[in-house]
Amino acid sequence: MPVVNAFLRLLRPLCRLAIVVLTVLGTPAGASAVPGSADPAFAGALRDWLADDEAAALPALATLAQAENRAAQLLLALIDKTPSLQGPFLALSPRNDRIALLRAPGGLSGQSWLRHATDLPLAAAWSALWAVSAGTGLIERFATLGEARAAREALVVLAARETPALQALDPGQVDPDLLYLLWGFADPDRRAAIAALVPPGDAQRQLMGDTVSAQTLDQWLANASAAAPLNSLCRAVCPGADREPPCRAAAYRALNSHNALLTLGTPAETLVPQDIFLDSPRGRAATMRRILLSRPIRGRRALLSWVQGQSACLGEALGAENRRYHPARPGLSPGN
Repeated sequence: MPVVNAFLRLLRPLCRLAIVVLTVLGTPAGASAVPGSADPAFAGALRDWLADDEAAALPALATLAQAENRAAQLLLALIDKTPSLQGPFLALSPRNDRIALLRAPGGLSGQSWLRHATDLPLAAAWSALWAVSAGTGLIERFATLGEARAAREALVVLAARETPALQALDPGQVDPDLLYLLWGFADPDRRAAIAALVPPGDAQRQLMGDTVSAQTLDQWLANASAAAPLNSLCRAVCPGADREPPCRAAAYRALNSHNALLTLGTPAETLVPQDIFLDSPRGRAATMRRILLSRPIRGRRALLSWVQGQSACLGEALGAENRRYHPARPGLSPGN
């Protein structure tokens, strides 16, 4: 029976990847299908990308984008703007090759494909968020398009910009996992009202002036939907009831950013649902890459050493992921 269970654990992610082609033909509630997403060539390129085969996926997506496939243009534009979505093939490619793979021709460094997809509501919403004049209406705009992760990112971005309009948002209408962002802008009375909406064991309480014990944090990480990226990663690299909890705790501390945790995931849920992305090789690699990017290059050796002491299996996985971004050089072992 243990052998069968282990086999099923390994088989599950492969089965999920096998149905990606069917999944991308559907859309989340409230969303509209992205033109080009039903193209078999796009579905194949997306399948390769989720399997972490950038060498096959990115040239195919670039060809589709040049042929005005809106789904390919959207995906490439979001990969271009999100470092954690860029794997080693892309990172180690010459600059001109990276530009050719991710961007439309034009100017010295190419142009975002979003400029060619102005008729696409989701592309327009992303373009609006990246403008400094973005307002809080974008949060609802993303939500209406079926992009819950993007709606969270919009609130995180607006909070980082200290957008005054956040003070007028109704806490009861805000994603309950992001109430700590409103708390930071509130006066004492409003802070009390916001805090009353946050459950006692929620991790965001430690960002609102409360103390959260390690045991309480472990329970939150194990059960909260917001912690899904870390749960998916630890199920894959540290399977087992005795290894997953220390993996989650170490990954959360190593990530060093609650904002980052809340915004990890699929580039576009209309193209790839969040759970499908997180359980894919590319999704797990993106989570590890984001953890590694939380430290400058000079600080990663210390980070990896610390993680290894907390969770050996996670430390090994992060070390292997880090080495993928270092080209092999004569006379040196990978990663040196």
